[in-house]
Formats: sequence, C-alpha cells, structure tokens
Amino acid sequence: MNIGKLYRINRRYWMLYPSKRQAVLASGTPWEANINRPSAVRCAEYRSKELNCNIVFVSPNSIFVLLEQDANICIANICKILTSNGECGWIIYPENKYWAKGCIEEVNQ
Repeated sequence: MNIGKLYRINRRYWMLYPSKRQAVLASGTPWEANINRPSAVRCAEYRSKELNCNIVFVSPNSIFVLLEQDANICIANICKILTSNGECGWIIYPENKYWAKGCIEEVNQ
C-alpha cells in the first residue's frame, strides 16, 4: 500500500487500534477471527478490555486513506488510516498472507 492513497475494504472486518503500540501488542493474534460482524464485535470487545482502550472495527465497503505504515512488524504491516467516517487508528494488515489477498484494494475516488 502507498501513503496518501485511497483504499476500499472488500472483505473481512479489521480491528482499528487507537495507537501503534496497541496494534503491535495485538499483532500476534489470529486475524482470521475477524471474518464476520459477530466475531468482529466480540474481538473488539475482548481486545478493548485486554489493552484497556477503545477498539472499533472497520467494515467491508469502507474507504480509508493510508496515513503511515510500518512494514514487516510481526510478519504484517501496521498501518495508520483515516476512514471516511473520520475514525483514525491503526490496523494490522498481513498483505502477503493468502487469506488477506484481495481484502483491501486501492481506489481512485
């Protein structure tokens, strides 16, 4: 992904962590749990309690701009994003994992 570009989430729900530190702490967990809305809600609630913060999730069909990116932290990219809803935070995006292929794509507008 490229900083400053717009992206759309095509599949899966992605946890949006309020800080890079919290995203890194959570990066050892299985992202596959975030396949559908019920599991995303449970995961956000669990992680919020565990990390003592408010974690939300970004839904399929959401648009965001990539603000910052750290590559290859725990075999994933840690990406700071700003959603079209005005939410800003960090997602864990293992773009080279087979199950993440096609989940997020660049869009023109």
